[in-house]
Amino acid sequence: MKQIFTYEDYISDKAFADPSPNTMARYEPYQLFASCVDSICPFCQNDTNEVHNKSHRDFPQWLSGGYFYRDEIVSFCSQCGWWRIKTYKETTGQIEGTSSEIKNAVLRKYDLSDNGIPILCLQNYLKNKFNDVIHIHDKQMERLVQSVFSEHYACNVEHVGKSHDGGIDLILIKSDKPIVIQVKRRKKMSHVEGVSGIREFLGATLLKGSKNCIYVSTCRNFSESSQIAAQKAVEVGLVESYELYDFSRFSDVLKLTKKSNQEPWEKFIELKDLTSP
Repeated sequence: MKQIFTYEDYISDKAFADPSPNTMARYEPYQLFASCVDSICPFCQNDTNEVHNKSHRDFPQWLSGGYFYRDEIVSFCSQCGWWRIKTYKETTGQIEGTSSEIKNAVLRKYDLSDNGIPILCLQNYLKNKFNDVIHIHDKQMERLVQSVFSEHYACNVEHVGKSHDGGIDLILIKSDKPIVIQVKRRKKMSHVEGVSGIREFLGATLLKGSKNCIYVSTCRNFSESSQIAAQKAVEVGLVESYELYDFSRFSDVLKLTKKSNQEPWEKFIELKDLTSP
């Protein structure tokens, strides 16, 4: 069974210290914070990159002349995706003390056929290993197409696939002409999409009252008769457009999508909009 790994959450080691040096010595996590090596990923042993390094100092009134200082560093492994956030905080004045925290990414493991894999995680994985698309869950294939087309066409794509949908899995809302979409995740890479499926989906499109449709399949290619049928449907005016996405075409579109709007570690950092002094 093929598996997929992702880092979705984190575990944290915290240490707090007052000005007394005897207090600091009691906190083992603080020693870990001070001595851990960020340049090597503990999972794949590759070099990590420093992708975020910000610090900020301010002078709040409640410290009566003292300052509050924060320093935040993120190390990231481009090979496997592991990350670590190291945060150091210091206060002076009325309240003096320091605190340190390490947030380490937690590794999650899924079977590739699992219906619960986060879709962005699956999308990023398949960019480099699209041949594995034959192993994913049918519903995940529909959600994958929904995510990819939402970005590719820069519009909303609704997931409507149900047992009574007549073959319509998604509806792409573009201007005043919605496009209906059927998605097929085939189990064999060598599958050739025949003309019967093209004709059946044409009927579902017409019954839906739509004039535009897209047929997405993980097949290697569409048969010549299926391509002719889709083209003829447009030529005789049954529909305005009938697009066919095979393995290669959809893979190319997938690779053009962004990795994610947000890196997984970004939601855990504090210094997002502050610049270094």
